[in-house]
Amino acid sequence: MSSSARIFAVSALALAAAIAAPRASQAASCTYVNTPDQFDSFYMSGWGCQQSRISDMWSRFSFDKGDWDEGFGYEDPCNNVKPLARTFNALQLLAYSHTGAPTCSTSGANVLDWAYCWAGNNIDELDGRCSNGDARAFTQGGPVIDNYTELYWPFFYGETVVQRAGTIFHEARHMDGCAHNGQGGCPAGGESCDRGWSDGCWGWWSGNGANAYTVLYQWWFASTATWTTSTVRASAVSEANFFLSQRFNTDPCFRLTSTGSTFSVC
Repeated sequence: MSSSARIFAVSALALAAAIAAPRASQAASCTYVNTPDQFDSFYMSGWGCQQSRISDMWSRFSFDKGDWDEGFGYEDPCNNVKPLARTFNALQLLAYSHTGAPTCSTSGANVLDWAYCWAGNNIDELDGRCSNGDARAFTQGGPVIDNYTELYWPFFYGETVVQRAGTIFHEARHMDGCAHNGQGGCPAGGESCDRGWSDGCWGWWSGNGANAYTVLYQWWFASTATWTTSTVRASAVSEANFFLSQRFNTDPCFRLTSTGSTFSVC
């Protein structure tokens, strides 16, 4: 599906002051869809489904068996058909696309070097679910409530690995305290609009919003990633340009070329 035709995640930071009710995993009711390879085989072969890396992801992102069993992949974590393996592949890309030694220091300009650690520090837990309408992910965060990020069927089967990595980075920005503030004013409409490139957070937060974070991740990937192919790079460019054209009330006025450089459109 082309980027212009995709409906991306409606993802907002819920700040309700109530304890969330228990959320049952619905894996048994999910229906698998026949999707083409979305670069999962390429990345799974690269990191080899190593137990040490699985253990790090499981701990850092607070995975829980009850959110990933009954068909989601807990019993078969290296099977690229299953949601869990597809999530693992995205996290490995988030960590190692530009460096063999991800850092937790955010002082470096290249977000690829610290995106994995930063996302893990912000996201409270990653949970697999069947669906929530057309949403690909949803994050709830705030005081005195259950904090979590849910990933849905369109995330697992509607995005390539690099787009999934960007979605996790996007959701981490929500859990960092930044909810969308565009109130349906962007071309895509809905609840996932940001006012502008440097004005994307609701309330007292400020700066680049979750949509800008998606673009920044894909931009750095397209221009500097070393663990990639030309087709994966093209997928990153497509994702960035989709967000730039559809997810801001005020157009940021630039787009990416196939090599990750920018050109003006305003």
